[in-house]
Amino acid sequence: MHESSRFDDEAATWEDDPAHEKRQVAVARAIRAAVDLGPQMRAIEIGGGTGRLSILLADQVGSVVVTDPSAGMVQVAQERIASAGLADRPSAVRADLVTDPIAGTYDVAWSSLALHHVHDVDGLLRSVAGLLVDGGRLAIADLDDDPDGAFHADKPGFDGHDGFDRDRLTEQLTGAGFTDIGFVDATTITKDDREFGLFLCTATLGKA
Repeated sequence: MHESSRFDDEAATWEDDPAHEKRQVAVARAIRAAVDLGPQMRAIEIGGGTGRLSILLADQVGSVVVTDPSAGMVQVAQERIASAGLADRPSAVRADLVTDPIAGTYDVAWSSLALHHVHDVDGLLRSVAGLLVDGGRLAIADLDDDPDGAFHADKPGFDGHDGFDRDRLTEQLTGAGFTDIGFVDATTITKDDREFGLFLCTATLGKA
């Protein structure tokens, strides 16, 4: 992942934007509908930022580890988890899952608008596959393909992905060992009077 310094700067005020909350609530709702979560499950979040998605889903699983490469975001996530009275369930650690080792194995991994910031998507998917148990579930929410780059046009330094083609992402997931890959429309994001689609992609590690 990258852009950590920008997210360090924006972490303290990230949740001041009501659109961020609306988006995370929609993604959490979509994950609950698409993935059979349970109280014994161990979850890990990829690029979790302030941890809001995992806080919304914490009552659906036994434990959650929120990871993010931005120290500022992780600090805010730790504060938000504590203030929500959930310090015994989620935790937040600074880690880039492409390169940093994480202890343990997990039953489910989720993310919201993190994948398009990852340079090495194939490497990330392989790393996540290595953290999941056989049959573990993956739930990724991100932008549909935006070939004009309109969503990030206001960020001249952005060098991530302008959304994802669903067929291409399916190929990448298959290459990392995932099966049972499916997509649903999770929500939309309105920006500069234009709507951008946000999908939820779910997949299972191991044989179909």
